[in-house]
Amino acid sequence: MKFIPFALAGVLAVSAVCATRLDADVADDYWSPENMAARQCTSVHLWYLPQIDHSAAYQEMVVEKSAPGTYFAANCFSRGYIGVQELNPGPDGKCERIAIFSVWDAKESGDNPHAAAEEDRAKLVQRGEGVVTQRFGGEGTGGKSMRLFPWKEGDVIRTLVVEKPDGEDFRQVSGYLYNPETKKWELLSCWRIQALSRGLKAGSGFVEDFRRNVESKTMERRATFGPAFRWTGERWDQATAFRFTKDGNLNMNINCRLNPKLGYFSLGTGGNLSPEKDFPVFAERKLTPLPAAQEPGSDVMEIITAPKLEAVEYQDNGSFKN
Repeated sequence: MKFIPFALAGVLAVSAVCATRLDADVADDYWSPENMAARQCTSVHLWYLPQIDHSAAYQEMVVEKSAPGTYFAANCFSRGYIGVQELNPGPDGKCERIAIFSVWDAKESGDNPHAAAEEDRAKLVQRGEGVVTQRFGGEGTGGKSMRLFPWKEGDVIRTLVVEKPDGEDFRQVSGYLYNPETKKWELLSCWRIQALSRGLKAGSGFVEDFRRNVESKTMERRATFGPAFRWTGERWDQATAFRFTKDGNLNMNINCRLNPKLGYFSLGTGGNLSPEKDFPVFAERKLTPLPAAQEPGSDVMEIITAPKLEAVEYQDNGSFKN
């Protein structure tokens, strides 16, 4: 899997990714369950249990079926998420595939990315090669980073999120992506945010349709999530159970089922899907037996135990260049 640049049209498409409808009046019914059902797939989530405090999270995910305008989040943690996306079609009809890592501001300030006080904003510390970074709004506010990552269905996508203290009142949150071509972990970005709380907390994967053009709800999207490991500071804790949830969309062409090949739960939405009787939505299931999985190795521990990253001054927001 080789990282390569793509055209300016792709960059512009990326800048709109994961922003909810900024021009929607808060008083309108754009997000009513009925209107969501008319235009888009139901967003589905898989929570990693037990929920524990942790300072690093390692996650594997395999996309089984994608469609234009899909976000497969490998890990949604407290104040951020990391995963891969298939973007909406560009002018040439091509749908680029990228990796994305986002961190929210520590304090809520609505959906306008420019409204947050300067001292309350997530501040970029470093970004990886070929990564674009910028502020975002529309779903809360914060900083996001994106790079081309031409993943394919069936690939094992490995992500790592690490939190480190950065003084008494701040913390760093970094997102990494494993590059199977270089066989190295590569930084997406690192952000410095206020430490109103410590620890990544929570943890879940999700599948989301952000194209929302009516046709998109007819297209199946599916991914398998696991194993999921959390670093507690003393040991790796592996998720042994999973909770299946959804958003308020009325569409019920969703399901969560065991992937017999991978041994973990497969989460799907859209198309001709229907709920599984043995794993209804809002239920919790334990994996018994838990598939054998190797704990993250020394390369991951080197990242976790390394000193915090030093801030770098950037003259622009980055670009997808060679």
